[in-house]
Amino acid sequence: MPIKDCHTEKLIIDTAMRVFFTEGRIYATTQDIADAAGVNRTLINYYFRSKKALFTTVINTAREEFRGNADSILSSDLPFREKTEKFIDDFMNNLIKYPYLESFITVDIIQHRLKKNAYPGFSEKSPAPIRQYLKVIENEMEAGRIPKSTPVHFMMNLFSLMIYPLIMKPIQMNLLDLNETEYNNVLNQRKQIILDTIFPVKSLK
Repeated sequence: MPIKDCHTEKLIIDTAMRVFFTEGRIYATTQDIADAAGVNRTLINYYFRSKKALFTTVINTAREEFRGNADSILSSDLPFREKTEKFIDDFMNNLIKYPYLESFITVDIIQHRLKKNAYPGFSEKSPAPIRQYLKVIENEMEAGRIPKSTPVHFMMNLFSLMIYPLIMKPIQMNLLDLNETEYNNVLNQRKQIILDTIFPVKSLK
């Protein structure tokens, strides 16, 4: 039996992440991933046993990539607007890198709930950085620096503004008659649009 090589394993994971989350090929087979990685399909079975095991690994790897910087930003002592701006920038960059990740995670969560299984990596409570950020939002609202609603609505609005253009990309490109380059330019402009939306000028007076 060959000795497992961490470089080969990483190559397979990186390729699967590209195939699933960048290209959006939800029905890609282990053979498709092997071809894209330039390895034999038996190697994928050797490292991951099945497509399901590989998929679980790449989902967890991508989630950790997303959460790493995001958690440190939300837990930082930066001023609220600067913290939010950095969070948007980091989150959008990851979404642009993996535009189909959120769709994959949503489907995966639904499948676990249908089977009445807990979703791996998700605790019953919000992660500590999110809870901390929600408290900061509440303080900002009470101080009148952002429009009053509830911290939950602020977060829902923020995530909706960031995620919607990515998960709807194929439909929006067709509807708005935009090519890949034009749409990516829109996404890069969107970071400032989001900031202007959640921080209206009147709230800064």
